[in-house]
Amino acid sequence: MPFYFGSIMSILDKLAKIEALIQRASSEGEREAALCAKERVLASLHARQAQTPTEYKVSFDSPWKKRLFVALCRKHGLSTFRYYRQKYTTTNLRIRKDLMDEMLWPEFKRYATILEELVEDIMQDLINKIHGGKDEETVIAGEIEG
Repeated sequence: MPFYFGSIMSILDKLAKIEALIQRASSEGEREAALCAKERVLASLHARQAQTPTEYKVSFDSPWKKRLFVALCRKHGLSTFRYYRQKYTTTNLRIRKDLMDEMLWPEFKRYATILEELVEDIMQDLINKIHGGKDEETVIAGEIEG
């Protein structure tokens, strides 16, 4: 962590020096060169921040979806973890935002949809075997007296 902190400090020092160059530039060419240098340093800072992993807390409505998500993370070489006292359907992950948004989450959504369809098919098949194809509920018209 100190290395990262030190590199940020050096970028801030560079920006301060470039600002001083811009303020005391004796010609328009020097001023333009200093402004270009400032833009390059800022672009480098933004690129470095974009590559910094973000910690995501992901909660699921079923343990099956959590298992699916963890399996996809492992497929991509990512480690998931859970903090003490977090629910079993919650997992945490450190990943770059662009990888989460463009790769992992869309893949999870695609597989989660397939999982839901399979579970629905299995449930419907099980209900048909139990009731012999009758899965309609009885509808009572009017008030129920209690």
